[in-house]
Amino acid sequence: MKKRLAQAGLLALLSCAQAETLKWGNLTVTVTPRPAENFDAEARAVVQNGNRTVLTVQGWNVAAELQPLRPGGLPELVLSTFSGGAHCCVTYYVFTQDTGSVENLAIIEGGNYGIQFTDLNRDGTKELIFASDNLAYYDWSFAASPALLTVLGWDGVRLADRTRAYASVPAQEAARNLRDLLGGLGKSGALPEELRARLGGYYANMILAGQGRQAEEVLRTQVFTQSAPLRDWFWQHRTGLINATYAQPEGRMQVVKSTLYPHKPDQP
Repeated sequence: MKKRLAQAGLLALLSCAQAETLKWGNLTVTVTPRPAENFDAEARAVVQNGNRTVLTVQGWNVAAELQPLRPGGLPELVLSTFSGGAHCCVTYYVFTQDTGSVENLAIIEGGNYGIQFTDLNRDGTKELIFASDNLAYYDWSFAASPALLTVLGWDGVRLADRTRAYASVPAQEAARNLRDLLGGLGKSGALPEELRARLGGYYANMILAGQGRQAEEVLRTQVFTQSAPLRDWFWQHRTGLINATYAQPEGRMQVVKSTLYPHKPDQP
């Protein structure tokens, strides 16, 4: 799942290699890429109504797409910026016209993995599968770090945490981690940090799915009977793993009313 999310975000960002124009109802979105030879310059997306600029989003790289994130009206405009670098970071700026004017629905810090837009309940409105890197470098390398999967969706007023309504999303990620953990326990060359990471990924995703108690029972009967070091590690780090699941995913989201993004405190 992490790989698919990262690839989806990368493909969207690479789509801005040349200037693009996107029609959004009566508005025009023009994405101008950063000049390849000028690393100090920024790409920008400008939303215009005729000759009037409605808003601007700028960053090291910018991509634009339309996604139906709330029912009725036009699909929402999603402008994503990439900060550059090996591990970071994608930020999503989501706008709607359904309120009668252009309104910011959310600014979402997508971190390393980005967001996957998918219609989980097939109602024509897409949910946002969000992979958090809260456990990156926790007690393992970045490469071994597990992703915590959560879901954002429209609740009638705003984009909100809908993970429990789609508990199968983190539950499936938990199952993948458990499968890899159990498989690794039977291998003499398994790396301890990899086993810890899979244990952490399993437990944290099960908490997000509302199944933390069940996860502890599975660990007790299927994992700790095979590995005393993992048992001891878990009870030492249980609180830290639980803390990593708080404020997911709403803690990485805000709404900002502005005409220039990223918004700075001294801007009107």
